[in-house]
Amino acid sequence: MNEILSKLVVVSLSISLWTGRKKLSPEDLGLDFSKLPPEKLATLGSKKICDPEKLAVFSALKRRAERQCEAVGVRFLGGYAIPEDKADEVMKILDGVRDEFEKEKQEFLSEYDRSLREWIDANPEWAAIIEKGVEPASTAARRLGFAVQAFKVKNIDGLDKGLNEHASTLSERLIFEINQQARQAWEESYKGRPSVTRKALRPIKSMLDKLRGLEFLSPYLLTLAVQIEEVLASLPKSGPIEGRNLTSLIGILHVLGDLPLDEVPAEEEDEVAETILLETKSAEPVSLPSEWFF
Repeated sequence: MNEILSKLVVVSLSISLWTGRKKLSPEDLGLDFSKLPPEKLATLGSKKICDPEKLAVFSALKRRAERQCEAVGVRFLGGYAIPEDKADEVMKILDGVRDEFEKEKQEFLSEYDRSLREWIDANPEWAAIIEKGVEPASTAARRLGFAVQAFKVKNIDGLDKGLNEHASTLSERLIFEINQQARQAWEESYKGRPSVTRKALRPIKSMLDKLRGLEFLSPYLLTLAVQIEEVLASLPKSGPIEGRNLTSLIGILHVLGDLPLDEVPAEEEDEVAETILLETKSAEPVSLPSEWFF
């Protein structure tokens, strides 16, 4: 397990958001508190004291950082285990996202009071309710945060049982994530289509890059990556992808996504089944815990 850990860097994202929401009170709605059900049974929900569109950029940047980590790594120890040889590139990108987050934060805070007034003016009927929940800019400043750390993990003799058990599931976790990506690609780009454009190759190439980067986690991953590369290399360099070429791609997705054959048009079942057989005959996939699918 030390050999695997030595090839990984763990990237931890600590990104906090300010929702711009406050809890609704009975007084806000002119309700008699004594006539309301207890909070363990029901709550009144929340009120937006700030225009949600002003805050959307922070959620988008948080998701961008997460996607960058997910593109090359797998979940591990509360962060993402990524190949060591990709750590510098990933950190440069994340540093750029962090800088953009900080820039947007400063712009948001500089316009904070004016934005609140515009939100109140845009909802005059509920101005009193909004004003009761208004918080100072310092509260938003404390809540909005973006930090990223990268570190190596090393075993401690005699105290590493839990770490080893967790690390031993990395290949299974990777296969599970690839499984979900393949299913999404099938639904969004391939299902029910007699032909696809080269744009449809992007998710397959992304999955291939991820497999290649983490192929040291399991011999099965290397075998799978090589087989995908062979199929991609056999495709025409331009034009739509259809016929047997499309069938080969569908076969890849069925291997990666563990999709049932009833998802395939009847006229293509035999060809896809043959592709799946060729793709899997040389290695047994890692079995996945059933609870990961729920």
